[in-house]
This record gives sequence, structure tokens and C-alpha cells, in this order.
Amino acid sequence: MKTAFHTGFLTDLPVLDAVAMVVGHGYDAVELNAETLPWQKPHVTPQTDAATRRALVRAASYSAISAHHADLGHPDPDARRAALGWTAGLIDLAVDLECPVVHVIPGDNAELEPLIASLAETVETGAKAGIAVALEPIVEQVIGTSSQALAAIGRVPGLAINFDPSHLQVMEQDIPAAAERLGPYTVHAALKDGSGRPGDWTFPALGDGEIPFERMLHALRNGGFDGTVSVEHESHVFAGDRRGHEQVLAESKSFLDRLLRGMPAPAA
Repeated sequence: MKTAFHTGFLTDLPVLDAVAMVVGHGYDAVELNAETLPWQKPHVTPQTDAATRRALVRAASYSAISAHHADLGHPDPDARRAALGWTAGLIDLAVDLECPVVHVIPGDNAELEPLIASLAETVETGAKAGIAVALEPIVEQVIGTSSQALAAIGRVPGLAINFDPSHLQVMEQDIPAAAERLGPYTVHAALKDGSGRPGDWTFPALGDGEIPFERMLHALRNGGFDGTVSVEHESHVFAGDRRGHEQVLAESKSFLDRLLRGMPAPAA
């Protein structure tokens, strides 16, 4: 397995500076943030210019573009169409950056049937471009558990999974079992801790939550996953973590390296 770091935590830095910082801490790849949240701005969008794209290609390898978008399952067709176009633009960006995965979420405003239709269209767009489109189950959204994710995969051939244990911990509380079920479909994995239950949950610093990461990674490996594990640091938002960029990057890399040390070979 390879290592990466999600640039959402570095939102106050220009994208090339953020990428350089991740590379400088020894990560194998960078996960680029394309999502707008109250605490972070996107580092890349479909409008990222050609010069920046060329500079990014020279600067690093990329494990995924975090293309989370709220409107893929929106009941309004116009909102949904705009979200589909935006996501297709990020698939084009992934091609330019030689980035293999674009991953999305259901969205707080999603309804299941419109979401399934949008996922099918997005997966088809990605397949034509040679890009895997991965769904990330999200706490308290219409697809938030491994069973709901598997049901979506059954309806959308080719849909992959971005395995984020923090959300599944809150929704299911059995991460190794979820990893075993979703491992065969997982193309990218997040390393983010979680604790609590629906309605009362948080994402603390790595090692401070309830997730058995070593057992999780073994279960994913046993399912055939041998991709990139990317640190997604959000404890500064959810748990009052006041560590700076350099400390988080260094300590997260050490945490991840300890987990991966001695990991068995992937299953056939």
C-alpha cells in the first residue's frame, strides 16, 4: 500500500505549496481537495488552468481527487445536471494529472433514485476516460453504511468505493467487517479516526477514536485492496486539534508507516 495526504487541511496554502509540503514529508502521493466546506476551499476545480495543471504534473503523483459534491442526488434536475457537469470536469482534470480516482459523496440533499442515476452517468464518464469513480459512504446521508453502498454497487456496475472508516465507524461500529465487505470494491482508502453514534459523533486525531486501524487494513488487504491510504485530517475542526501543518504531516506519516510496516502481501 502507498501513502498520501489529503490537502483539505492545507487549504490556506496555494495548491503547489500544499503539494510540495506533502511531498516533502515523504508521502508517496497527494490527494487533492476539490470540495468547498465551511472550513476549507478547493485546491483544484474544473477551471484549474493549463499552466497549473502542467506544474502539478511535474510536482507530484496523485492518488485521488476528492470531488465531493452536494448535488449529485438533488431532486431538482437542473441542480443535478450542474453537479454532473462539474464532476465530469474533475474527471477531465484527473486525466491531465494522471490521477486514477475521483471520489464523490451522496450529499446531504440527496434522494436515492436521482443519486443512483447520477452515479451511473458519472461512472460511465469515468470509464470512458480511464478514471475510477468511487463513492464514499457518509454519516447520516442516504448512503452511509456498507450495506447501502453494496446496494448502490449492485445497481451501478463499475462503481468503486473510497473507504473512509470515520463515517462507517459512526454508522456501523464494526470497521473490520465493513472493510471485509467493501474491500473488493475499494480503490482508495482514507485514514481518519471517528467515534460516537448517529446524532453525537466526532472525528478526533488519529489514535484518539474508536477505529482499529490495523485490523481494518488487514481486512482491506484480504479483500484484495493494495491501493493508496490517504490521511484526511479534520480533527482541527471536530476535536479542537491545534497542531500546525508540519506537526500533523510528520506525526500522521509516522502513524501510517507504523500501520503499514509488516502488512502481509495482498490476497490474489
